[in-house]
Amino acid sequence: MSEIKLRPDRKDTTAAARVIAQHVEPTPLRKESAFSEPLNANVFVKYEFLNPVRSFKIRGALNLANALANGKSVSRLITVSTGNHGAAMAFACQEYNLPLTVGVPINCDQSKLELIRQFGGELEMIGRDLDETKELLQQRPLSPDIHFIEDGSCPEIVAGTSTIGWEIVQELPNVEVVIVPVGNGALIGGIGTALKEFNPSIRVIGVQSDLAPCMALSFQAGHAVDTDNCDTFASGMAVRVSIPEAVDLMLAVVDEMCVVSETDLKKAMGAFYNHTGHLPEGAGVAPLAAALKMRSTLEGKTVCLIASGANVDDILQQEIKEKFV
Repeated sequence: MSEIKLRPDRKDTTAAARVIAQHVEPTPLRKESAFSEPLNANVFVKYEFLNPVRSFKIRGALNLANALANGKSVSRLITVSTGNHGAAMAFACQEYNLPLTVGVPINCDQSKLELIRQFGGELEMIGRDLDETKELLQQRPLSPDIHFIEDGSCPEIVAGTSTIGWEIVQELPNVEVVIVPVGNGALIGGIGTALKEFNPSIRVIGVQSDLAPCMALSFQAGHAVDTDNCDTFASGMAVRVSIPEAVDLMLAVVDEMCVVSETDLKKAMGAFYNHTGHLPEGAGVAPLAAALKMRSTLEGKTVCLIASGANVDDILQQEIKEKFV
């Protein structure tokens, strides 16, 4: 099965953890009473945005860059991103002295583009969304020493995200439910693998926006399903073309998918800011939005929400603070 290609084993996870620890500290896992009370559950938040690139993507990027820097000759890496993956790759490539070009959609969040620039990534704005950007760049002929990186189908990146799951079970071994935002599936595939290896009864729930539901639809169908649009403001989940390998891994380690509205996401952003002082992006609060939607099934459970990123542009920040706080 194709999921074997992406699914990390314990050795992959521990090796990735060693690489990541050379560059960044483990992220905090905190109990949040403000969320526990309305849900009548023990709610913890894994703060994956408390690092230099403000998203979980730093883990997979560092693990991949380390592998490439210690492998065959690389003259340049090319990847596509709505922002967070690109910023993480720029940071990691700067750490390992690897040249990087990041293709981004023409309407990409400016806050995320600034991070890519800050860490030395070369930007190319092309395509109306992530999948069109990828399609256009993959049409170009590349020499053997130029490597195209697809975030959702890279084993080193999934091994990097699996370290999040491993950190959770080390600190919170009694966790019963973990809720994860889903874009291309690299995050939930890695986390779900580590959680299920530790305890198969841990319930792994993925979340998508109802305006970008391709992975939720793929979960329901049992195979890769694409959508025509991915018009969510939550750019970290704005994917319309499913990667079959990522879908296979999702089907192996995920128990349920939940779809939330754009308003659900913005309300959750306001609630998160109001109670913690942090303002995660739409994907980063998707687990909270899902938990509030499915609260009756979470009562009395020990729940962990993955706050995946917090790169929010000024206009959206202003909207959330004015209307939802």
